[in-house]
Amino acid sequence: MEQKQAPEFNRARLTGRLRNLRKRWTPDGSLALIAELVIPRPQLGPVRSGVQDEQPMPLRATGEICNRISALEEKHVIVEGCLRRRFYSRDGEPCWGQVEIWVDSCRKADDPE
Repeated sequence: MEQKQAPEFNRARLTGRLRNLRKRWTPDGSLALIAELVIPRPQLGPVRSGVQDEQPMPLRATGEICNRISALEEKHVIVEGCLRRRFYSRDGEPCWGQVEIWVDSCRKADDPE
């Protein structure tokens, strides 16, 4: 009898165009990459003038994958990762930031899996 593997939760898989890549060094000395994945925005009703048809999704990556992502700037890619809400503190008070996709896989959309 085949044993079923537990489903993975908190996984995201998106396709879009990479832009606004920025590399940063973290306080511990490791490399981090921040970018945007521009994806089509779903229409939720009648089309209105002036409504954007694309939206940027924030991406973050660390380690070896940073160089792979950097080589794909402005390309149509498929990214996979997990959702993570980043928070920070201001004047000693915790503040919630944005939800980001922490990327663990990135490839050109036209490359085979």
